[in-house]
Amino acid sequence: MKSLKFLLVVLFVISAMSLYLGGCAPAETTTGKLAYQQKDWEKAEKELTKGVAIDKNDAEAWYMLGYSQVELGKYAEAQKSFKTVLSLSRDYDNLIKNYWIDKYNAGIKDYNDGTKALGKKDTSSSNAYFQRTIKTMNAAIAIMPDSAAAYQLMADSYNYMGQSDKALEIYQSVLDKSKSKEDAIQIARIMYQNGIKARQSEEYEKALGIFNRIIPIPFLPKDNIYYESSLFNIGFANYQIAVKKASDGKGKSEYEPYLKEAVKSIEQVVATSKDKALLKDSYEILYNAYDALGEKAKADDALNKKNALQ
Repeated sequence: MKSLKFLLVVLFVISAMSLYLGGCAPAETTTGKLAYQQKDWEKAEKELTKGVAIDKNDAEAWYMLGYSQVELGKYAEAQKSFKTVLSLSRDYDNLIKNYWIDKYNAGIKDYNDGTKALGKKDTSSSNAYFQRTIKTMNAAIAIMPDSAAAYQLMADSYNYMGQSDKALEIYQSVLDKSKSKEDAIQIARIMYQNGIKARQSEEYEKALGIFNRIIPIPFLPKDNIYYESSLFNIGFANYQIAVKKASDGKGKSEYEPYLKEAVKSIEQVVATSKDKALLKDSYEILYNAYDALGEKAKADDALNKKNALQ
């Protein structure tokens, strides 16, 4: 009987110790949470980092740590912290989503202000707004890494700032995840704009390279304007390169392959397009290309079809 009482006492003591240890956060965590409440992000991040190293299961501490890291611009660290929060408890789902919404809405406001400034040709102000949008979207992505909307807003901001390569890189990563025609069209749009700039500058080799990259974009509908117009511009660029080579006195063996590539692309356009203006331009190129290749019957047919569209 005596030994039984002793056992009960021991169990009580052990339970009490367990309750005490489980319910008492490390001093660093307590200090960090207080700093978080006071919006002292540097101190909160420093102390909470120490705290979660001691108690790795404190979901609230991890949430506050991630929040503080976002506010300090430590996005990679924040992403890891929020991932840990969700692995420990789903009670923080709504808090994390609401935090993302706050950041995203702030980014939307800067983005809209940026487009307005751009419309007024105030490049300095628009770039400042777009840079802020990019920073805020980086924060949103740290909070919710799969937020495609944040990536798209960031990519558009880079594009408006003239950093199309960076925009394309981001859009490609979005397309890899979403596999949607909308994202494919966004990529085609940016590339098409760059191709037109090169074409207008008579940089036909560069333009050809850009337009050729649009055609194989995954999930881009073949009836989309950027697909169809890119096919036409591939033909146009090839034709202009051929003309330049012929004008420079290059032999038939050098310019003829470009004429054949021009015909190949333009024939695809006329086979499917319903755009009258595009068809007229296409038949004009076909007429000249066929004529240069010595295919008189095809040249006459192209000319007749062009005239029929008058």
